[in-house]
Amino acid sequence: MAEIIADPEVLEEEYIPQSLPCRDAQRIELVYCLSPFKNRIRPYDCLCHGQPGTGKTALVRYVIDQINENTTALAFYVNCWENKTLNLILDRLVQQAGLVLSEVSYSVKIARLKQRIKNKPCVIALDEIDKLDKKDLNDVLYMLKELGRTGIVCISNTRKYVIILDPRILSRISFKSINFPRYSDEELLIILKQRVEDCRALYPKSYSKKILEKIADLAAGDARIAIQTLRSAAYNAERTNKPKITGEDVEKGYEEVKEIKRKYYLEGLPHHKLIYEIAKKNPGITSSDFCEVYRKEAKERGLNPKSDRTFSNYVHALIELGYLKIERAKTRGNVRLFSVSTI
Repeated sequence: MAEIIADPEVLEEEYIPQSLPCRDAQRIELVYCLSPFKNRIRPYDCLCHGQPGTGKTALVRYVIDQINENTTALAFYVNCWENKTLNLILDRLVQQAGLVLSEVSYSVKIARLKQRIKNKPCVIALDEIDKLDKKDLNDVLYMLKELGRTGIVCISNTRKYVIILDPRILSRISFKSINFPRYSDEELLIILKQRVEDCRALYPKSYSKKILEKIADLAAGDARIAIQTLRSAAYNAERTNKPKITGEDVEKGYEEVKEIKRKYYLEGLPHHKLIYEIAKKNPGITSSDFCEVYRKEAKERGLNPKSDRTFSNYVHALIELGYLKIERAKTRGNVRLFSVSTI
């Protein structure tokens, strides 16, 4: 059997390389926001925002690891997609703080965390905060700011989740914004070359520069898609006993990754999933028809239809994430048409 993959761990989504190319500006901003902890002062709160695959999670986790390894400050990371309630978030913080609790009440967890943190500056990173309901998000931020000299790093696809916070939260938190734009094809090529050359994910001569360029072009600015497409393409080549990755392997791997990404995001979001499916079955559907079909099919599936405003928010969230696209109708004035996107 042909050997393509030398180190599969390097191509895993959780892998953080020793350096993160093409994100120096964002790294400098984030380190600046968190640097007050060196003087035992509360770090600044910041919001890392940008479309999926723009390096937000990788950079924040990289900086969190550096703080834990090289300083006496405390730094925590919690994925809110996997931990959608205050109780679960507290569980992860308790676990990372190395605390063993026999009781499970909020008050006990918070009291022990406060005791653990004491007067130490602390950084808490909350990834995918856009997966939290508005009430949960407000409660989480309010409670975490009560723990002590805590700086909050929020990671989100958009900035709107800061705008909708309750006034009681906004009066206590002033987020510094760090924008993560999409990568260029050239930057994606640098990232891919780092994984296969510096991190030695693949065996030499099992790929070509042309293959990496093709992956970068297909990924359209999304590093996560690029790396996972490379991974899938490499596995496809190995399974078919090829000496090196071909363009066919890349195209097949890209389609597999797109479908996995779509299913991952829509998992557990029945209304978003329904909206996406309606647009897929009805390309070019108008906004008025879209909402009407949604209400009808939601009831048929036993879902309680959301309000017009919430429906509109869900649609625009899917547009921002690249799952849907919107365009103006050519012959009907101000009418907007909706379809699924190719990414």
